[in-house]
Amino acid sequence: MDTMIAKKNVLERLHGLRFDEKSLIMWVTSTGCTGKDDFDIRVTKGTTGKITLGLEIVRTTPDLCKTTTHVVELSFSWEELGLDPELLKATSVKVANPFGVLR
Repeated sequence: MDTMIAKKNVLERLHGLRFDEKSLIMWVTSTGCTGKDDFDIRVTKGTTGKITLGLEIVRTTPDLCKTTTHVVELSFSWEELGLDPELLKATSVKVANPFGVLR
């Protein structure tokens, strides 16, 4: 009998996050099987004076591999996220995720 592993919707602890003109780059924990498809990046737009973007990075599929825990870099283009890079120049971004170090 096949068992299905339930998907989780948890804000991912980030080890780093960087924006540039082409992409969003993030560093997250992996035990060997973490990939871009394991995340849902949620962006909300607010307009209280200056345009504000809310960013939530949610791990939807757990990494169940068993290698040594390490940090991986994942990159998402603005096109993949459905965002105009020009918009980012005039906005402030609030990240909901916790940040931490690998222990």
